[in-house]
Amino acid sequence: DEPVRLTIEKSRVVKIEGGNQAREFEVWLNSFNDPGMLGLAHASWGFNPGAKLTGDIVEDERVWGCTEWGLGNIGPMLIAPDGISAASHTDGICLNTSAWLDGKLILDKGRVVEEELAELAKELGKG
Repeated sequence: DEPVRLTIEKSRVVKIEGGNQAREFEVWLNSFNDPGMLGLAHASWGFNPGAKLTGDIVEDERVWGCTEWGLGNIGPMLIAPDGISAASHTDGICLNTSAWLDGKLILDKGRVVEEELAELAKELGKG
């Protein structure tokens, strides 16, 4: 199946593209009938050179070159005092990610390409 591509603007998912999995994901998000489910809860960048894909999100979100995207509910431990309410929360791990931040390419298919980060990657044996 094609990769699922999310377009996020101003911390909201504004477009979901891809094949069958993208359509299924969009239907699932919309099934909550809660616009909060399209809100970006968090984004994580995986830069642990020793992390392995295991099926345990606590390790998976750290795999080198991945990104992890959380949508929906954000609890009060992360945003005091009340968090941001939504019907549910979901996380997605994206391997071999290409990611841009403010229009600047940071990761290209899991390889760090932003100049300053690329230097750090070399020091970790990932350059």
